[in-house]
Amino acid sequence: MSIAHAPDGTEILYSTTGDGVPLLLSAASFSTHLHWASQAEDLGRDLRVVTWDYRGHGHSGAPSTLAHYTFDRVVEDLGAVHGAGCDHEPAVVGGLSIGGLVSLVYTLRHPERVQAIVLVNTGPGFKNPEALARWEEQLEKAATRLEERGLASYLEGRRARAEILGLDPNSKQAQAAREGVLSSSREALARFARGVAAKVPGVIDQLAKIRVPTLILVGEHDPFFHRAGEVLEAKLPRGRKILVEGAGHVVNLDQPERFAALVRTFLEEEGIL
Repeated sequence: MSIAHAPDGTEILYSTTGDGVPLLLSAASFSTHLHWASQAEDLGRDLRVVTWDYRGHGHSGAPSTLAHYTFDRVVEDLGAVHGAGCDHEPAVVGGLSIGGLVSLVYTLRHPERVQAIVLVNTGPGFKNPEALARWEEQLEKAATRLEERGLASYLEGRRARAEILGLDPNSKQAQAAREGVLSSSREALARFARGVAAKVPGVIDQLAKIRVPTLILVGEHDPFFHRAGEVLEAKLPRGRKILVEGAGHVVNLDQPERFAALVRTFLEEEGIL
């Protein structure tokens, strides 16, 4: 494990596996680098897989004030990890859920640093203010539940379990992911929910600027992101969407071998591997 330092001084934990073209993977909210353990082992045979913990997650620093939890700071954190782990060598960036949106915004801000993108059950944010307001309300409820129930109890909720641990919470991959979640502070995760996840930017009108090849993976059993995947494919000049059968929201936990194979094939076809 290594530490990158964010511009505001927050320590960001990251892990590197393998050599070659960097693949920077960003997790969903409330998840840690351990969500990518299977991918680090598999794809690390061909790539330099870099995974990391968001601020307030796992063993990264957890600032005590809400002001330190913004979407912009998380994008800067990814930049710090990219610099520390790969010296900003052009990378493939990718992520699940909010991690995909972080990757999109990072690409828009630093196009010279990105070779390709992998988006997993993610969307371009909200254009409709009413939809954003409903999203913020949903994240406020999640933050309150975390604070009141604690992490272990929160993970017992059906929706939280499916969105964080996947369709089989007893799998080896899900159990490793669960340990990562339980290593976090519930207060810090609640701050992340309110300050970062609830305040996602809308980038749909900027997607045409992204010229790198983009793989869009959508879980068969996560219908909420089916339309988002269609929008991304239509708006991204080099977007390619694939429906992953037998997967819900956490595609890489539900179908780890299929996920790795799709990413590897995509990068081979694009001449990156």
